[in-house]
Amino acid sequence: MSLRTFSIQTLGCRVNHYESEQMAGVLRRWGLEQVGTRDGADVRVVHTCSVTTEAAAKSRQSVRRATRLPVLQTAQADLASVVDDVVGERDEAQRPRVVVTGCWATSDTPAATAIPGVDAVLGHDQNVAAELDRLLAGWIGPERRASSGDNGWNDLPGANPDGADALSNNEAIVGIRVKEKKGRIFGSGMTSLPLLGERQGGHQRAFLKIQDGCDAHCTYCIIPQLRPRVWSKPLDEAVEEARRLVAAGHGEIVLTGIFIGAYGQATALRRRQEFGTAKPLAALLVALCERVEGLKRVRVSSLEPGDLTEELIETMRGLKQVVPHFHLPLQSGSDELLRRMNRQYGRGDYLTMVQRVRAAFDRPALTTDIIVGFPGESEDEFQRTAEVVREAGFIHVHAFSYSARPGTAAARWTKEFVRPEVANRRIKALVEMAEKNSYAYRKQFIGEVMEILVEHSSEAEVEMREPDMKHGRCERYFPVFVKSERLNTGDAALVRVNEVTEKITLGTWVEKGKA
Repeated sequence: MSLRTFSIQTLGCRVNHYESEQMAGVLRRWGLEQVGTRDGADVRVVHTCSVTTEAAAKSRQSVRRATRLPVLQTAQADLASVVDDVVGERDEAQRPRVVVTGCWATSDTPAATAIPGVDAVLGHDQNVAAELDRLLAGWIGPERRASSGDNGWNDLPGANPDGADALSNNEAIVGIRVKEKKGRIFGSGMTSLPLLGERQGGHQRAFLKIQDGCDAHCTYCIIPQLRPRVWSKPLDEAVEEARRLVAAGHGEIVLTGIFIGAYGQATALRRRQEFGTAKPLAALLVALCERVEGLKRVRVSSLEPGDLTEELIETMRGLKQVVPHFHLPLQSGSDELLRRMNRQYGRGDYLTMVQRVRAAFDRPALTTDIIVGFPGESEDEFQRTAEVVREAGFIHVHAFSYSARPGTAAARWTKEFVRPEVANRRIKALVEMAEKNSYAYRKQFIGEVMEILVEHSSEAEVEMREPDMKHGRCERYFPVFVKSERLNTGDAALVRVNEVTEKITLGTWVEKGKA
C-alpha cells in the first residue's frame, strides 16, 4: 500500500493547533492529502497535550484509538497488491503509520512508545521538522518529495527542508543572548517547523505563534519542564507569515504563544528580563499593522499585568487593527493563592491593569481564565476571586477545576485538595456571573453598527436552528447572528445590533464587504 493520505488530531491549546497546521504543511509537501481523523488515513499524527492529568489520559486514549482505526484503501491497485502479498507483508502494508507529537509525547515518552502500533514519538527535545522528513523518506522514498513539489516551502522564511537546526532566537529580535538550559538538551522542537502560508482549516481567524517556551514555573504547571527553552519568532518572519495568512484569506490574526509576555526576551521571569517594558511586542504590533496589507484585525491572546504596560497600551491604542478585546488570565483573586501559585503579580496589580485598559479603550471586552479549587482555596479566598470577576466585568470566564499534575509542586499538597463538589459549585457561580456580565455588556451596543467576519454557517445553524442564519465575531469578541442568504463564510459584514438575549446577540445586515 502506498501512503497517500494523512490526518492530524490536535488536543490542547491554540499553540498546538497552530503547530498542527505547520506539520500538515510538511506532510503535504510529501504529496499526502489530508483527510479527517475518522477516515482511516495512511499516516496519522496525534499532537498531544499534557497540561493536566486528564489531558494526558485523553492523549493516551487518542493515540490508542488512532492505532486501531482501519486503513481506508483508496485505489484498486493497492488492493490487488495486498492480495498478492504473503500474510505478514499484507498486515504490514495495511497498517497505518502513527506518529505521536506534542507535550504528552515529551512528558510520557516511554508510555507513548510502548503503545502497539506507534511508529514514532517526537518530543519537544527533538527537531520535529527533520524527524518528520526522515520518517517520510523511509516510508515513501526520497524521490516522492522531489516529485511532489515544494509548494513554496523553500522560499518561506524559517523553512527547514534539510533538517538543519534553524532555530530562530531572541538575539535576532532584541540583541540579547539566550542561555542554554542545564540538564536535558532541548533542540529546535516545534520551532524547527516552517512558517505557515496556507489557509488554516475553515477558520476566519488565523493563529500566528510568535513565542514558545516558559521558565516561570507556576506551581501547578508542567509546561516549563516540557517547553523550557524561551524562543521568539523574529519580527520579519512574523510579518511575512502574517502576509501569507492574509493572502490566504484570513482577515484576522491572533497572536499566540506559551508566554506572549516573554516575546523578545530570554526568560519569562520579569525580574530577570533585560528591560521591564514590552518594547519587542509593541514593535511587532506596529510592524504587523503597518506592513501587512489587507490585515483587518490583530488580537493578542493572553497578557498579564507585567506585560500590559502603559507603553504597550499606548501603542495598541494607536493601531486601528488592534481590537478592543483583552484576554487577561487571572487564575485567582486571592493574593495568598497567587503567591502559592507563584504568579508574577498580585490582586492589586491585576485590578490596576484592568483600570488602565478601560481608561484607554472604548468599552473593551475582557475575558479570563480562573483555576477553581487550587489546593487550600477557602470559601473566603474564592469570594475574593468572585469580587474581581464582578469588578472587571468579564464577559467570558474559562473557569476550570484544579487538576493535580504529577511533577509539579502543587500536586504534592494533597492534604489541601478541595473536594470536587465544592469546586464544581464555585465554577457554576463564576460562569453564571460571567453570563450576567456578558448580557449587560452586549446590551450597550443595541442600535450600533459593528463589523463581523462571517464564520462557517453550520455553527450558526446548530445554534439557531435556522438555515439562513449566519454569525461572526465582532471586534469585541462576542458573536453576532444575522439572517441573510447573501452572506458567505469569510465575508466582512456590517451589522446593526437590534436585539440582545441572555444567550445571543442578533443583528441586521447593513453592508457586505470583502474579508
